[in-house]
Amino acid sequence: MNKTDEPIDIKNLSAEDRKALKAQLAQEDKAEKEERRANVQALKDMGLEFLNTNIDSLALAQSEMETNVASIFKNMSSYIDLKAKIYGLDKLDQDSHTITHPDGNCSITIGYNAGISFDGTETAGVQKIMDYITALSGNEEDENAMKLAKAVKFFLKPNLKTGMLNPGRIIQLNQMRKDFNSPEFDEGMDIIIDAQNKTKGSTYVSGWKHVDIGDNRTRKLEFRFTV
Repeated sequence: MNKTDEPIDIKNLSAEDRKALKAQLAQEDKAEKEERRANVQALKDMGLEFLNTNIDSLALAQSEMETNVASIFKNMSSYIDLKAKIYGLDKLDQDSHTITHPDGNCSITIGYNAGISFDGTETAGVQKIMDYITALSGNEEDENAMKLAKAVKFFLKPNLKTGMLNPGRIIQLNQMRKDFNSPEFDEGMDIIIDAQNKTKGSTYVSGWKHVDIGDNRTRKLEFRFTV
């Protein structure tokens, strides 16, 4: 190691040299702080410039999209009214409505993002189904019954955070009625379904269209706008 590479022993410095070293260190520290402040300010200026350049176009696009979605809902209202009249449906019970072109080249769906909670009475339905499943799974020789019992326990497992049933799993479980063909199972499911409280949240328009990309080729362009 060269002498110039050896660490400086401050004890060996004269008072004048120590003073000069302290001044040098202070100057370097000041320069580093000023450089950091300049970089931070440059970052803030860059962020502000980005906001000023892009915010208006995004806000305008959102506003136009909301207006367009509202217009689409209005335009489809007469179709929904006639659909409900023809099929004897309660249009308020449907969360979404879809119209697809006969040629299959495009489709539009409008709807509400529904939220589902439970009023507490679903526990009676869960207990009824679990009692039935317990009796069903007692037959260990029936492999199919064991699989069904395992599936039901999974679908009825509550959310760890909310302590409530998972609405998506309840829908899947409800579709298994034919697999069980059981009055006890059906009664339990009816109790759970009746315990649901459905609320309509944000509206959305979604769909797709096959667009021409040249060379006699198309691609499926999908879209979804939520308000």
